[in-house]
Amino acid sequence: MINKNFLAKIKKDLETYQAERNQIINSSRDILQAAKSAIFALHAGKQKEAEKFLQAAEAVIERLNKSYNKNNRLRFEGSYKAGLEEYVEAKTFFMFVAGKTLDKLPIESIGPEEYINGLTDLTGELVRQAVLQATKGNYKVLENYRSFTEEIVGFMLNLYLTGSSRQKFDDAKRNLKRLEQIIYEVKLRG
Repeated sequence: MINKNFLAKIKKDLETYQAERNQIINSSRDILQAAKSAIFALHAGKQKEAEKFLQAAEAVIERLNKSYNKNNRLRFEGSYKAGLEEYVEAKTFFMFVAGKTLDKLPIESIGPEEYINGLTDLTGELVRQAVLQATKGNYKVLENYRSFTEEIVGFMLNLYLTGSSRQKFDDAKRNLKRLEQIIYEVKLRG
């Protein structure tokens, strides 16, 4: 014999979880899209526009944290973590372009994995930016991109990374080599 009220509670809890998960997934898409738009705007040299996209992402993150982060609920949602990684990438790229010191972001639900993955993805944006700057003849900034990327890679060399973080770290090392290659080619051409 099974207590029917017990089964009804399990069903209700599962339905609540699934409804919340769907809302988190949908909102996480908004974070991801706003962060991607901010990155695109930064590559186009539109910092004010990028800042607005970042503020939009931050508003969604704040709303999700208020609504769903009881007992670290959001830490286990893959779509939310992906949105945070993209936000970290966009926000740190914004900070780099603005000449600010990279520091902890004011969002408590960002964990070490989101920081690591966002920073490794940032190195790819720095390669894209280096190519853009090199084609414009602005060679002086290239060493700054390389140096910053080297600092990120140097920090991560001391970490034990697995899974997607390890793959992204390998990408960051390749991005450092690309930046070194860009600088080498620019110097060869004089």
